[in-house]
Amino acid sequence: MYHKHHTKGIIISNKIEASDSCRVSIFTEDFGVISARAQGARTLHNKFRGGVQEFCVGEFSLVRGKTGWRVVGTRAEKNLFEDFKHSPEKLKIVFNVLNLIKKLVAEDLPTQAEEKHSLLFDTIAKFFVFLQQVKENEIALAECLTLMRVLHILGYMRYDPELAVPLSSSEIAMKDLETIAPCRFKIVTLINESLRAV
Repeated sequence: MYHKHHTKGIIISNKIEASDSCRVSIFTEDFGVISARAQGARTLHNKFRGGVQEFCVGEFSLVRGKTGWRVVGTRAEKNLFEDFKHSPEKLKIVFNVLNLIKKLVAEDLPTQAEEKHSLLFDTIAKFFVFLQQVKENEIALAECLTLMRVLHILGYMRYDPELAVPLSSSEIAMKDLETIAPCRFKIVTLINESLRAV
């Protein structure tokens, strides 16, 4: 009998697999990014059909068998597409950030990288909450700060003491945005250098 794991997560992508199932890519708090099969999730009355839609945020019950991960239960909390469907710019940022996470974050056992994944997940989750209420002129700064933190957590971003930004925090405070505003160009350059090196 397989052990059932429970973790917070965000569905990055959902692809049809067989007639009634799908394969989802999930950014999880405990395991990084995993690929999992959701058996029967495309049938009309499946109990977790809504919980495996793209951009769904919630709690996931997973088992890991010989053929990989399977979704055996979900408790959806919200869907980021619904949250941002009236703001194309913000929705595009959500899409880009999740695709970057999918590219950079590998699957790990919780004992290997639990703290890293937990901090990374918390950073992204709080950024998406902040994005809901942020003013248009603050979006770019909040995105810069979050990308800088993501790359720092994953070990891709070199530390620059001149920037004086709390990279280990997951909170987004207005004072942090004010701090990085004058050096946004330099931060964007550092982010792009880091991404090219990946």
